[in-house]
Amino acid sequence: MKRMMAHGMRRLLGGGLLCLSLTCGGEQATEAAGTITRDVFVGTYVELRMAALHSPDGRVSPEEKAEILQARGITEADLLDYIDVNGVRVQFMVEVWAEIDDTLRALRTEDEPAPAS
Repeated sequence: MKRMMAHGMRRLLGGGLLCLSLTCGGEQATEAAGTITRDVFVGTYVELRMAALHSPDGRVSPEEKAEILQARGITEADLLDYIDVNGVRVQFMVEVWAEIDDTLRALRTEDEPAPAS
């Protein structure tokens, strides 16, 4: 029962953290052993968010999510494991979410048409 609750809390925390965006700062910390790299996590999350932002309902479809993960050679469990392992490193994760936020802002700015002069 405790394990199920912990797993549920980890998923809830992971989902909540995946939606969190903060302002950037700091340098990259070393990677935690046994997880995907920070670059893979950030790149995958950015791609998933961009897919959701470009969908009519604001969500990435399960099929599109599976395609993105497969193309990157990872699973949803890999993303959750990354959060689970690194979640205790608060400043590190603040920097990861900030990097994601900054990347998304830059991509959204690139997608917007230039103002008419």
